[in-house]
Amino acid sequence: MNNRRQFLAAGGALAALAAPQADAATEQGHARNLYIHGMVWNRQLGAPMNDWLVRLDANVTIPLGDGQLAGSPGFATLGDDFHDAVGSHVEIHSAALNGDQPTINGTVTESKNAGLAGQAVRIEGKVQGTSVAGLIVTIGSSVFNGAGLVVIAIIAILIR
Repeated sequence: MNNRRQFLAAGGALAALAAPQADAATEQGHARNLYIHGMVWNRQLGAPMNDWLVRLDANVTIPLGDGQLAGSPGFATLGDDFHDAVGSHVEIHSAALNGDQPTINGTVTESKNAGLAGQAVRIEGKVQGTSVAGLIVTIGSSVFNGAGLVVIAIIAILIR
């Protein structure tokens, strides 16, 4: 029992040390966290992209008001269950929610397809309840359209 108490006390002390420390320039703010899951395609593109059914999962944090987030506001993954070359990771650089329209910009950081690495990615749509109508995912100059689901949460964060 004594070992368990010592372990918990030490763990609590480590957690306290690891917690971000607020300074005079930091204040409590609020942000929206968006998680988008969707599927997009474009049969008008040239091969092989015309056969891709791109699955998107994106998670972004958007500060409300004038707050700024330190670091990347989010990440995304792209994939296709049939076409393995679509598999990519995306680092989100900026995200905004204007009314019911999210606009998310990033870059493919890793991909199973060397041609996708380094390509710009833009995610747009219109939030209608728990869905994203008119979901548009642009990878480089290729535009894919479809639909998705969205989960929106208002969270308290430390902003600068």
